[in-house]
Amino acid sequence: MFKTLFLKECKETLKSITYYIFLACIIMFFVTQMGSIGGISKPMPNQESYGSKYSDDKNIIMQSTVDRLAYEFKTNSYTTYPLGFYKEVKLNDDEISKVYKKLEDITGIKEAQLIKKFKSYHTDTMHMPEVEFIKVKDNITFEEFSKYIGEIDNILGGASFYFNPKQLYLNVDVEMTYDDVLKDYESIINNDKISRAGARIFSDYMGIVLAILPVFLAVTRVSKDKRAKAQQVIFSKQCSSATIILSRYLAIIAMIIIPLILISITPTLQSIYCASSNGISADYFAFIKAIFGWLMPTVLVTVSMGFLLTELTSGLIAILVQGIWWFLTILSCGVNLVGNVGMKLIPRFNSFGDYGIYKEVFNELVINRALYTIFAVVLIVITIFVYDIKRKGKLNLNGKIFKNS
Repeated sequence: MFKTLFLKECKETLKSITYYIFLACIIMFFVTQMGSIGGISKPMPNQESYGSKYSDDKNIIMQSTVDRLAYEFKTNSYTTYPLGFYKEVKLNDDEISKVYKKLEDITGIKEAQLIKKFKSYHTDTMHMPEVEFIKVKDNITFEEFSKYIGEIDNILGGASFYFNPKQLYLNVDVEMTYDDVLKDYESIINNDKISRAGARIFSDYMGIVLAILPVFLAVTRVSKDKRAKAQQVIFSKQCSSATIILSRYLAIIAMIIIPLILISITPTLQSIYCASSNGISADYFAFIKAIFGWLMPTVLVTVSMGFLLTELTSGLIAILVQGIWWFLTILSCGVNLVGNVGMKLIPRFNSFGDYGIYKEVFNELVINRALYTIFAVVLIVITIFVYDIKRKGKLNLNGKIFKNS
């Protein structure tokens, strides 16, 4: 019975115009954002420039952060991004005095001396200074520095360049050397086999759309019976509530995952060709593993949320809630798009390579994906419970909460 219902639901999905809009959106997003995998070759020595990178040297990070702070402090113009939107913050006299105290803790320079230095400090209003103006004191630890700089962020109202110790490296931009680019190349070749690096950036891009678009498929399917007034017929069937809900749920999941696998064929072939050109063998299943291990939990929880909220309320509420969750997740990532995991619905890794960062966040990523999978299971179990209650006539058939049939 389950197999029959599952196949029937897959056919129903194929008849839905919403499904083809979904396919068009993910294909368009893939084509416009992902790009191709190729052009990877061993770097040549003695080049004029090898680009730039963020530094992981804590001393450099602290000094560069203070350089930025000194510039913003002198101009009394601080850049912040509350809810992801730009906001210029200007401090009053009392707040300026508080920042002076924190600068004293960070630099070891007394407030009176700092005031004199800032009076003689000339800034180019278009660019930050290239030289150090005030130096971080020698005996301060990175943990102490992070504490003080975080307190300055609180004075600014949050969401500044100083709010997260893990993101302070964004204040540092240093020139890459030949050894740096050679190390990155060898990491992509030896650790990532090229295809694994491609699979991570594929997961980053596709995770953005898969955290919102599947909810429309869930809402469309649950709402279809309501519009057709088919609940009475369905409720009288002998199939269990679990069989009905799971057949619908898993059919939608399957109809999402299958196109993802087909889309991943192109970057997989590109990775195989690129790896062969560099004399190695690619990981042929890197994209498949990324789809099921990285993207699947996002799909599961998004569809589960759509099913539950539509059963309880209406499709509009489900889309609104998921949309707000998606929007806040995107904004919370800010400018840190590489290795930003935490408990976010959309783990970000918008970089081809950076295996060292991936290795650092791997355990965090596994925990994140496991917890979202469990959360999705809990949501769909609750959906089955709600659906079963409705079949017994304890909730009205239109899905409004707190009303009896």
